[in-house]
Amino acid sequence: MGKILWILLIFGIFIFVMRLIGRFIAFFRGNTGRPASSYYQQRQQNTYKKPETQEDRIMGYQKKSFETTEVEDVEFEEIK
Repeated sequence: MGKILWILLIFGIFIFVMRLIGRFIAFFRGNTGRPASSYYQQRQQNTYKKPETQEDRIMGYQKKSFETTEVEDVEFEEIK
């Protein structure tokens, strides 16, 4: 039991030291602490925007109004 505790303690210290080294390197590189994924998402949104035409706006409005309409229950009669 004692060996397992020592191994876990050494592993915990190792992880702690590695995180400190990573933060130290990031500090000197000038990283602002902003996650990289949000940077790429924002960049992607800005680069792929195309001008919206009037037809696109009309289609968007029709899609939204279609999605918000209520559905009525209909009874079907079987045709033989």
